[in-house]
Amino acid sequence: MITNDDGIESPGIKYLIEELNKKGFDVYVVAPKNQVSGAGKSHSFNVKVEKCDVKYAKKSWCVDGKPADAVAIGIKYLLGDVKPDLILSGINIGPNMGLMDFFSSGTIGGALEGVLLGYKGIASSFGVLRGIKTKEQDNLLRNAAKITAEISYLLLDIFKEEEIDLININFPPVNPLGIKVTKLSWLSNIDVKIDSSENVYQVLGWKTDNLETAYVGGDEGSDVVMVKKGYISVSPLCIKCIPEKISYSKAFARIEGKLNKIEEILQNN
Repeated sequence: MITNDDGIESPGIKYLIEELNKKGFDVYVVAPKNQVSGAGKSHSFNVKVEKCDVKYAKKSWCVDGKPADAVAIGIKYLLGDVKPDLILSGINIGPNMGLMDFFSSGTIGGALEGVLLGYKGIASSFGVLRGIKTKEQDNLLRNAAKITAEISYLLLDIFKEEEIDLININFPPVNPLGIKVTKLSWLSNIDVKIDSSENVYQVLGWKTDNLETAYVGGDEGSDVVMVKKGYISVSPLCIKCIPEKISYSKAFARIEGKLNKIEEILQNN
């Protein structure tokens, strides 16, 4: 099943649907009707769903909602007895790198929704800022779709055998030099500025068309650094491991010790 946050008419999702179809996947599409970038994994209270005609899709629907809405509705209702091998989200027109993007990206949010509902997820993004402007960029996007479909096919067995449940892919805005397995970068690239109107602020992820300026810094070997160097970044993640890692960390025991005081308060009440 595939979704995105750029909307069902975006070339990113159209190219990816076509390439997945070529790889032999039965592609089910449940995607937002309109652009909803930055939605993260948030949900809507009420979502209108309608059938949409999407080329190369086995079945397709568009929703008046967000990527996480689309995935939840698709899995819980629209797909019926169909159990998808993967929940794909993308290809996003714009990068989704580092932890700041991870928590705010609708593209990642769609894949993450699938993971939390028990499926394996892949999010894919093309690192061009401010949209597709040239034929060269469009060709690079098509190539990113082809490679994303190939990665999806190649890693099906890895998903079954390893604890990995989410993979975040980012493509550079140039012909890739190669492909690297990376970690997410600890990077805050948010920018806030005041608009011309009083008390109106713009909260921006990118303040420039230049990737190097938009993502200053980054940890060595991370998604941010590798994409800026011209490589495809593949970041494997284990979402279901998070509770276990927190519970058995060194900090867990220290916090537990501090909270003993609360136990005393509760017993004296």
